[in-house]
Amino acid sequence: MTTTTTGSTRALEVWSEAQKFRVALIAPPTATVPPCSLGGLDQVRRLAEGLAERGHQVTLIGAGLGGLVGAGYSVIDTDPVGGQRASAEIVERLHAQRAGKVLELLGGVDVVSDHTRAGWQPVGEHTLKATTVRTSYRMAAEARKPARRTPGHVGWVAVSEHQQRNAPGMPWAEVIHPGVPVGQHPLNPSHGGPCVYLGPLLEDHGAGLALEAAHRAGRPMVLAGTQPSPRATAYTEVELRPQLASDDELLESMSSLEQWELLTSASCLVAPLHPGVAYSLEVVEAMAYGTPVVTMVGTVGAELVSHGVSGLVLSDRVLLPGAISKAERLDPRRVRAHAASRFDLRGMVSAYEWLLTQFAADGGGGLAATPSAASAGWAPVPIVRGG
Repeated sequence: MTTTTTGSTRALEVWSEAQKFRVALIAPPTATVPPCSLGGLDQVRRLAEGLAERGHQVTLIGAGLGGLVGAGYSVIDTDPVGGQRASAEIVERLHAQRAGKVLELLGGVDVVSDHTRAGWQPVGEHTLKATTVRTSYRMAAEARKPARRTPGHVGWVAVSEHQQRNAPGMPWAEVIHPGVPVGQHPLNPSHGGPCVYLGPLLEDHGAGLALEAAHRAGRPMVLAGTQPSPRATAYTEVELRPQLASDDELLESMSSLEQWELLTSASCLVAPLHPGVAYSLEVVEAMAYGTPVVTMVGTVGAELVSHGVSGLVLSDRVLLPGAISKAERLDPRRVRAHAASRFDLRGMVSAYEWLLTQFAADGGGGLAATPSAASAGWAPVPIVRGG
């Protein structure tokens, strides 16, 4: 018995050690993506921390990191413009070039997890062919036209099944929901605040629809913008502001901390969402606070919200006013429990760990391409499915 147990334990230790890999995570340049937004530096940094805590050798490659010191992982700043102002296109191109140079110098990474829009750029014709899996945070219109194909690119990670369905010709390797540290979001058992809309202040994203629904439900509304733009300003001044009631509030922009404070006490988040939105951190963060979400079929909200548990998923916009009243009666503890079970940061790290382990062990080859990938004109890629 003792011999068998010892042998099994030793085999497990050997197997566990064999799963450790060397990974380079490429974050987007912070000049083009706000640090706390979907796919921004915070998302990738949390992934780096989680993988490092599990014993993997992690290097985070980013831009404008402001002296970030990694906890158990290496940090390399490409500093694409040296602090000078430049267009987003120039910043992305320089970051891609310098990320390629960093990978060339690192040499011995097993797998690259690329979270940029442009992808890393090879140094020359004889550069290393680093096994690379890229995460796409945007929808089909842009996903169907990916940036240049880097050497060793083996597939894409989708952030939702909604995104994946809208681009069936892409060589998707896996769907991994971006996570949030649910435990750091304090649960408020009493959500007696106003209804909240948190998103672009635009008609096609449902800002006006949310305001009208709150009024019909007899509830005050806070409209909080997340993507200021001339178009949003015009819509706000012409359509939204004239419709505000005396107890409504309109905030054209706000920090992440202000958004979190707003969600903590909100009675519900009204999130009609644009069908072209691939993922909504606002929806996930609201549920992490115990705030129920009202959303629509045909959007990613239907995938994120558990109907009748963490919110309501509606098939018709005329149902919005009644749904607001019903959502306010949902139990915040069950709302939060749903977020913890599906969108906690640990789950995201585990999903990436599993996927990257497969690619690192396989070396980027050995699995057949799917018909959809082949029809899209891509070379054979490994398609991995989660268990």
